[in-house]
Amino acid sequence: MNYRFTYLLLVLMIFFSCSKNQITLPPNGLNANLINTTPISNTVMKNMEGIYSLSSGSSSLGSEFVCKVSKNKISFFSNNENGIFFILGYGYNQANGSIQFSGFWRYSQNATQGTIKFSVASTDGASDLLLNGIVSHLQLKGNFNPSNQAISLQYKRPFSQYVLTHEFVIFAHHGVQTTANPPYAQNSINGVLHDEDYGVDALEFDVRLTKDNVPICMHDANYDIRLTQKGPVYGDFNLYTFDFLENYVRLVDGQKIPSLAQALQVFVDSTTMKYFWMDVKGDPDVFKYMEPIVRDAYARAHAANRDVVIFADLPSTSVIDEYRKQPSYGADLPCMCELSLQDAIDNNCKYFGPRFTLGLLLDDVNKGHSLGIKTYTWSLNDKTTIEKYLQDGNFDGAISDYPAYLIYDYYGLK
Repeated sequence: MNYRFTYLLLVLMIFFSCSKNQITLPPNGLNANLINTTPISNTVMKNMEGIYSLSSGSSSLGSEFVCKVSKNKISFFSNNENGIFFILGYGYNQANGSIQFSGFWRYSQNATQGTIKFSVASTDGASDLLLNGIVSHLQLKGNFNPSNQAISLQYKRPFSQYVLTHEFVIFAHHGVQTTANPPYAQNSINGVLHDEDYGVDALEFDVRLTKDNVPICMHDANYDIRLTQKGPVYGDFNLYTFDFLENYVRLVDGQKIPSLAQALQVFVDSTTMKYFWMDVKGDPDVFKYMEPIVRDAYARAHAANRDVVIFADLPSTSVIDEYRKQPSYGADLPCMCELSLQDAIDNNCKYFGPRFTLGLLLDDVNKGHSLGIKTYTWSLNDKTTIEKYLQDGNFDGAISDYPAYLIYDYYGLK
């Protein structure tokens, strides 16, 4: 009896210690190095993208790094086996002509993190970057916590011609940058706002309907403390109106459950990402209620001169049936099919989305390319699989729960 109780207690402790729904916010004090600096255009900072190497200091964060620039941040992705990345704000110090950087570093698969800051002196390449967009001699000198360890990075080379001329789209799975102690809840507005800082080009969000037929972004059909805060509400989300959910239900990090319209508005207005993958859960008439929202998002993007692709995923035969009930949706709005390439063809989809366990599917991928169909696989999470799929496959992109690995391996290709 005691043995069984002890065993059960151990199982429960392991189960509830899982970190996938435990939010870990970035550390405090991230802007300390940016006091008295002025903003720099991200189009200027975009010139910094490329490959960097450790030139001096501690190698505990890695020895080679991929640099990417988002709308508001600059990020580095390391060759360290823990999938380490930095996310940095930046500004110009007029007093000495330097560029200052301040932010945080963290591991992909656990909550280990700390603050980090850099400075690029005028003579270390700041002037060349700001005046001429030249980065060939750029050197970042800084330190990171714990223990205020020194670190310096040197620009090594631009991205290869292959990377620059071949689009490979990296999607954040449920809009989460890491499933281990994520900084934000999945399928959330904060995810939309900040995902591209974590290196992704695109989002994958889940879509289902409320009682009053409002498309919302939520993976599970019913309440679960994995995704929402504990409370008196229970049962399926489609038992409640959207107003009720807004007033009484919160995601695990305190945010409200977003409607699809809210998520797409932020995606269009506040990011530079191009692709939005909607994993449709198949409620009755879901495409009837999605269609005006998606069309409004495209119109909003057009007015802002934004090039976006918002496509509906057809993951099952039941969702395909719902899709065919709304022929006006498929008339000119893009779709993806997960089931097979033939199903994608039969439903006039521009995208095919096979699970990675089906293998490289080279014949299907190449046939799809000949028909103008792109193939995105899901979900590439471990280093071995990522390396194999990049080296031997011919996919056009992938979903990942740990995009830092995929970003380093893809953008580091020669």
